[in-house]
Amino acid sequence: MVDYSVFRNVPRLDAEDVASLQNVYAAEDFDFRLVPGSAPVDRGVLLPNVNDDFSGSAPDLGALESGRNPPHYGPRAD
Repeated sequence: MVDYSVFRNVPRLDAEDVASLQNVYAAEDFDFRLVPGSAPVDRGVLLPNVNDDFSGSAPDLGALESGRNPPHYGPRAD
């Protein structure tokens, strides 16, 4: 089992604070990358053509591989 502590910056929401649950949050305010050494690191299953470029002994659980930069979507200022 995992909880919010496995992510670099994802604060836990308080289910009893209804006002905060209805907020619209900016995606850049959160960091869903895994904390190095946390439980989901290297605990995934290889899915050919999906996560074969993993680092470590196995793919990580979740969408973002630990130690890699998160993907950038949208326009880039190059």
